[in-house]
Amino acid sequence: MRVVTSINGLLRTLSTAQTRLGADACCISTGLAELDALAPGGGFTPGAIHEVLGVTATPPFLLPVLVARAAGQQGGWVAWCDTRGELYPPAVAALGLPLERLLVLRPRAPADALWAVAECLRCRGIAACVAAPPRLSRVQARRLQLAAEHGGGLGILIRPAGALHSPYAAATRWMARPAPGGRMVQRCSVELIHGHGGCLGKNILLEVCRETHHVRALEAVADRSAAAQAVPASA
Repeated sequence: MRVVTSINGLLRTLSTAQTRLGADACCISTGLAELDALAPGGGFTPGAIHEVLGVTATPPFLLPVLVARAAGQQGGWVAWCDTRGELYPPAVAALGLPLERLLVLRPRAPADALWAVAECLRCRGIAACVAAPPRLSRVQARRLQLAAEHGGGLGILIRPAGALHSPYAAATRWMARPAPGGRMVQRCSVELIHGHGGCLGKNILLEVCRETHHVRALEAVADRSAAAQAVPASA
């Protein structure tokens, strides 16, 4: 089996390092059927970069945490480059990301952060590396993609919505937006905006119960409040 990705509109075959887990592990499932159905191949391709844009959504970092959690369940460590000190470990632990397998990096300079992320992506012991680069040149984006191909893990880049037209080298790009919540739930809207073979232009809701921290994915409907009353958030 060959896995094909797109880099700035150009199709290319991924290296053999990316399929070292075998054909059955070509795509990593988050366990949320509605979310996985949007992605090409029904999941997130290892050995590639995946971008999440506009993460002012509530709760913050939800999609990156879910993808990193799924990758970590395949074995290996999760590295999180937290240059701004925004990561709250108890919150990600409540969402199922084991702290004993989490490496938190806090480099001081942007150049050091990009170097650290690239080194983590090259390491075959890293299942996923999450980072929030302020901006990327075409060369830097390509360098991270090559590092992910070498290591075979997932690269998850958190970027602002304004980076939509900036250079990228990602297999998939996602847009996350705030969505109305409630007393017991927090929600964000997620849409796949780039990914050959994926379901583009369709929105789903990611919902977290404030009490149980249970996460579920829902298809967006016109009257979400009525739907939420019909199905308990902790179901």
